[in-house]
This record gives sequence, structure tokens and C-alpha cells, in this order.
Amino acid sequence: MNPRYPRRGVYVLPNLFTTASLFAGFYSIIASINGHYRVAAIVIFIAMILDGLDGRVARMTHTESAFGAEYDSLADVIAFGMAPAILVFLWGLRDFGNFGWLGAFVYTACGALRLARFNTQIHSASKRYFQGLPIPTAAAVLASLVWVAVGEGYPWLTQISEYLALGLVYALGLLMVSNVRFRSFKDFDLHGRVPFALAILVVLAVALVAVHPPLVLFIAVISYVVMGLLLTLWQIRSRRTQRRRGSSSH
Repeated sequence: MNPRYPRRGVYVLPNLFTTASLFAGFYSIIASINGHYRVAAIVIFIAMILDGLDGRVARMTHTESAFGAEYDSLADVIAFGMAPAILVFLWGLRDFGNFGWLGAFVYTACGALRLARFNTQIHSASKRYFQGLPIPTAAAVLASLVWVAVGEGYPWLTQISEYLALGLVYALGLLMVSNVRFRSFKDFDLHGRVPFALAILVVLAVALVAVHPPLVLFIAVISYVVMGLLLTLWQIRSRRTQRRRGSSSH
């Protein structure tokens, strides 16, 4: 083999998790087409877990690569762009006509744009904050909403869920391509020591999710979105206050 042209390859382990996430997204689409909306929603959350593992495995095994980053983004378009859009459209947006399918497309297109922007800014972006809503979080909002709506015990939410979904596909799409900042938690050290109270909170959070997974997850991801909006508004207000103080001092 010519030494000037070394053999190129890819790392297997992290890409296996990415492929599994892609498969979960594809399976969710098939489940949605067959009318199994609850299964489709749950599989999207499985895709989220697998998507979170591939990056951590790559960093732990020092197998990060440009190929893996691009492959991960392409898988995310399917698992968190197409899959939740098709799920929410077939489940509840078809009755809204053009507004329904257009909302599903806006969500998917904005998700793809969000991923493209993330890839171009990956080396310069802050590790503490995301610029724009992460597409897995947007997918979790739609998947948990459908999961709650097709379940039992909350008829009040089921009655308004389709109208809520129509507003959310547009709102989530715009948030993904916005400049709103959302906490990333990438700077959280999992290897270091943490306060004992934090460990108790983690246990309580897991127990709370076990009580009613879809509703708790829906409330959790909506709270995350609202916190991002409030954080951005607070930062804008702080900057304006500093500018006023600076202008008044002169």
C-alpha cells in the first residue's frame, strides 16, 4: 500500500450507538405509519438515550472523528426531525389541513438548520449553553405530548393536545433556529464528587419519572424550554441595565 495514501477507516463503537439511534428513529416512523403512536413516542426517547451515549463513548474511548460528528447529525435529522414530525402529523395534525403538514415541515426544516448551524459553530460555541433549542429536546416535547395524549387518566390534556401540538411544531421550530440560549450541562463533571443532596435529588427525579413517565417527561422538557426563555430575557435585561449605567456615568 502506498504510504502517501493511508487506509481510511471509521471507529466502530461510537458509530454503533449512532446507528442504533438512527434505527430507533426509523422504527418510530414505521410505528407511526401503522398507527402505533405510543410505541413511536417511546422509541424516540430510546433514540435520545442512544444519541447521548455515542458522544460520551467517543470521548471516553478517544474515538472522536469528523465522520462521527457528521453521521450523528444525519441520524439526528431522522430520529429527532423526521420521526417526531411524522408522528405528530399522523396522530393529530392531519385535521388541520395545510397548516398541519406545513407545521410538520417547518419543524423538520428548522431542526436540520439547527444541526447545520451547530456543526459550523462546534469549535467556537460555548460549552455551557446551546444557541437555539437542541433538536432532541424539541423531539422530546412532541413525543411526550403524544405519549400523554394517547394514554389514559388525563382527558383534559387529551382534548386540547392536538391544538397544543399545532402551536408547538411552529414554536419549537422557531426556537431551534433562534438565538435563545439553553443550558447544555456539558460542563457538569460526572467523574468528580457531588454533594450528597444532589444524589438524593437524582434518586427522587428517577422515582418521579417512574410514577407517570409521559406526563413527568412532558412537564420536565417544557420546563427546560421555559427556563431557557427566561434565562435569555434575564440576560437581555441585564445587558440593557449595564448599558444604561454606562451611558449615565458618562
